[in-house]
This record gives sequence, C-alpha cells and structure tokens, in this order.
Amino acid sequence: MAPTDIEGSSRWALDEAEAKRLQKEARQFKGESLWTDARRRLRRNRTASFAMWFLVMFGGTSVLAPLLPLPSPKALSLRDDAAPPEWPWAEPAPLPKPPAKGTAATKATRNLWNNGWRHRTTLVVDAADTAALERAASWAADLTGRAPVVEVHAAGSGGLEGYLSVPMLRDDVPRVDYAELSDGGSVNTWDVAASEGRDAFSVISLSLIDAEGESFDPALVSAAQADVRGRRLRVLLSRATSVEGRAAWLVEAELRNGLAHPVDVILVGGRIVSEGPGLTDAARSGEQSARARLSEGIEHADLGRRAAASLAAAPIDGVRYAGTSYEDGYWPFTGLVGALDDLLIEARIAIFGSWQTGNWMGTDSKGRDLMSRIVWGSRTSILVALIASACSLLIGVLYGAFSGFVGGRVDNLMMRIVDILYSIPFIFVVIFLITMVQGLAEARPDLEIDRELVFFLVIGAIYWLTMARVVRGQVLSLKNTEFIEAARVMGASTLRILLTHVVPNVLSIVIVYLTLTIPAIMLFEAFLSFLGLGVEPPKVSWGLLAVDGTQVINPIKSYWWLVVFPALAMGSTLLALNVLGDGLRDALDPKMRGRS
Repeated sequence: MAPTDIEGSSRWALDEAEAKRLQKEARQFKGESLWTDARRRLRRNRTASFAMWFLVMFGGTSVLAPLLPLPSPKALSLRDDAAPPEWPWAEPAPLPKPPAKGTAATKATRNLWNNGWRHRTTLVVDAADTAALERAASWAADLTGRAPVVEVHAAGSGGLEGYLSVPMLRDDVPRVDYAELSDGGSVNTWDVAASEGRDAFSVISLSLIDAEGESFDPALVSAAQADVRGRRLRVLLSRATSVEGRAAWLVEAELRNGLAHPVDVILVGGRIVSEGPGLTDAARSGEQSARARLSEGIEHADLGRRAAASLAAAPIDGVRYAGTSYEDGYWPFTGLVGALDDLLIEARIAIFGSWQTGNWMGTDSKGRDLMSRIVWGSRTSILVALIASACSLLIGVLYGAFSGFVGGRVDNLMMRIVDILYSIPFIFVVIFLITMVQGLAEARPDLEIDRELVFFLVIGAIYWLTMARVVRGQVLSLKNTEFIEAARVMGASTLRILLTHVVPNVLSIVIVYLTLTIPAIMLFEAFLSFLGLGVEPPKVSWGLLAVDGTQVINPIKSYWWLVVFPALAMGSTLLALNVLGDGLRDALDPKMRGRS
C-alpha cells in the first residue's frame, strides 16, 4: 500500500506498516462486546485461568465419580484402626482380621490395582474339586456376561466352597413389581373394633370384596404383613399356592383416621387380623374406613433365580448351587441424577469390571477408602453449592431487580422486608426448618419428602438477601439510562424491560458475587453436616469427612491423613473459587474494557 494523502494534508499520510497496525487495532477492539473483552482478559490472567481449569477438572472428576475405578465409598472392612496411605508401588498391608467370605480381593498389582470392588453379586457354589470350580466359573461368566472374581474356601465335607463375584447390576437384585389386578378386586371394606379384655391393644380386621361383591378368599393367603405410617397402610398377602411368575398381593390404603403405631398382621379364622398399640378413639369406635387398591405382585427374575433355574435345567458335574448374596457399594440413586449415575456405573462395569485403585490415601477407622469418599463427598458439596446458589440467584436477582426498577414505596417496603430478614440469625432458621422437615418425613413417610433436596433449597433460600441488595443497587444506576428510556418510549412492558434489558446488564456483577457465594455455601453445608443436620450417612460430604477427622484427633496417635487430605481438597476448591471470583471481577469491570 502506497503512502496515502487525505485531503492534501501530509500529516494524514500513512505508510503500509502504520496502516496495518491501525487496522489490526481496529479489528481487535471495534465491535468487541464486554463478554468477548472479558474472556480475552481472563485468559491473560494466568492465576484465574489456572483456577478455572482446576475447578473444571475437579468438578468433572466429581461428576464422573461413578465411572472412575474407585473403591466403594461405603463398603466396610474388618479393621481395628484406620490404615495410613500406601504408595501405589508398595505391597498392600494385610488386614488385621480376615475379610468376610466373598468380599476379598483375589488378585492385586501391589497397591496400585486390585479386583476387589465391593459392589458385587456373589453366586455361592459347592464344588467337588478345582476342576468343578473352574467349570462353575465358566458357567457364571456365560450366565451373567461378566467375568467373575473367584474366591475359594475349604468346605467341611472335604470339597470346596466357591464364591463367584461379578459386578452388580440393577437387574441382579430381587424385587417384586406390583400391577393392579385387571379382573377387579379393587374395592374393600375395613372393619375396626376394639379388642375384648385388652386396654393396650386393638384389633383391626380386614375383609376384601372384589368387583362382583364376592369376598376375597382367605384360603389363597398363607401369611400377611402390614406396615402403617401415619395414614398410609400397606398389607402384603403371601400366596398359599406358588404360582409361576406371581409373588404376592399388595393392599395399599389411605386411612381416614391415622393409626398411632405400626401393626403386625396375622391370620385368625380365615380373616386377616392385625394387632397394634395406641389406636385412635375413632378406630376403637369403628369409624375408621378407607378405600384400598389390590395389586398383584410379579417377581422379578433376579440373578439368583436365573442361576438356580440354569443349574436345574443343565446340571454341572460336581457343582451345587448354594445361594446368592448381594453387596451394594453405594447408597440408593434417585431422580434424574440417580438415573445418570446408574448409567455411569454400568459403563464403569463394562470398562473396568471388578478392578479398582488401591488405598492411596488410606482408609478411615471403618476401613472405607478415603480417596473415594473425598471424590464422592465433593459431589455432594458441589451439588449443594450449585443448587443453593441457583436458588439464591433466582430469588435475589428477580427480587432486587423488581425492587430497584419500580422504586418508590414498593422499593422501600421490599427493602424493609430484607432488613427484617437480615436481623434473624440464619443458623437458627436453617436448624428450625431442617428439624421440621425431618419430623414431617418421619410422621408422613407416604409423602416421600426428598430431605436432601429440601436441605439444598433451604440453604439457597437464606443466601439471596445480599444478592438482592447488590442487584438493586445496580438497577438503580441503570433505570434512567438512555436505552431504558428508549425501551419505555417504544412501549415495552415493565417485565420485558426487566428481563430483556436490565437483568442482562447486571449479570456481570451477579456472576462475580456468585463465585463468592458458592464457597460460603460449601462452608455452611460442611458446618451443618458437622452438626449432624446436613447429609446423612451412608452418603458422604466434606462436612462428614470433617466429623470423621475430629473424632480421631488425639494426643496418643495421629491419623493425619483423615484431616489433611479432606482439608486439602476443600481448601484448594475454595481457594480456586475465590481466585476465579477476583479474576472475573477484573475481567467484567466495564472500566477495564480494552485494556490488557
């Protein structure tokens, strides 16, 4: 490009290098949004970038915990004491007590790797000799599609007792699926009468009537069990005659007047009779009634049933099936996250089988692997932080934005409400609400209250006050700007202005404050779990790990690994969140726009 003379003035002459420099600078800054500029400056902040990638990797490890070849976070070992960390290349230390049959690792690559994963279904067989046991192992592999871990013990009869353990899938465990009867039998009457000659007990008699008005035949029932919680009653009726693919009947009823205590059901004279203490006066007077649903149970073909049927159809020489045991290495997974965890565990089984890492960070006093508990505890702590932060974000942003934008008496009233809530000690509010939820869950188990989710939401519901004040201050500075006035002139509604124009312009401040709120919530959850008001065993969180650490601190013997490793995990995460918050504050500052 030749030197250019604009309007004949030599001072506007540009050589080729200067023109390229100005064009490059224009492309760099012209039309660059605040978010693009913030991302560029955040990348140049090495400390904040490192903190962000650390959090991404640590959070990814937590989310993928079911996929990783870690030991079970709840499987217990017979130990008298906590085991210290062991180097991966060192020989594993022997257990002070022999492990339970069917739970020992039968192969190990020093302390790096072993096939003793304690989430397993174990087929127990009696074998005449080693060759018969090998045939049984081959049969178990073909039956389950999973390579079994074989554990051998001497039997009293001179033969061998084999424990063939495979990674446990959901279909391995026995269960009964209930479906409502298609041929009627859904109407019933309840006869409630006080027992004669007893003050402490009363008798409840149950007679079922089908759709045609015929009484339910008690000869079909061999035994019955009942469970009463509040107003919900469940009666399980076992079949007198075994029917292929059928297990039992289940009666579920919602009682008009609740029972005070659970009752045990027995059969008396062909009638299903239950005895239990403390019936209500309404029940004693015969006023209790309900409509119930009679369902028929279909037994699931679990692994034990399939194994017994397989050996009955095609016996193996020298092998006798003795039973099936189940060891679930995790707590029940529920909800959408639970469904994802089940899929990840199935993928882990397909990739790693029964193999797991050694006790690289040692174990606690119950023999549970500390590294696995730290990873699974981080899932809980991070999840509570994200859910509670999202709850505080939703409430605080909407409340503060509406208050600041409307202004006047409404703003004054809304802020006085915030001042009143600020004056209430948060810890007492949380303890009160969690205690109320615990009592309600125990009194009404039929409500199926997700106590953990309520715990997350309660924490989030008390952290929105400062968020509301921060957002209100930002909205007050924006409400009279030109682009807001232009939106009003064009006829936009208050709600549209808030959601489309005001809230997006305060998100930078909100994001920065959110990175500071998450560590505070994580610490608060750890404190509540430390008090016994948070996550309950067998689940684990960093707060429960802190409890385990405090229980082993004594001047006689140091269990330093139970304190140091959880503290390092939690401390590094909180430090990274605070460093990232500082970096975001600088990157999203409009006054810093265009600067390096």
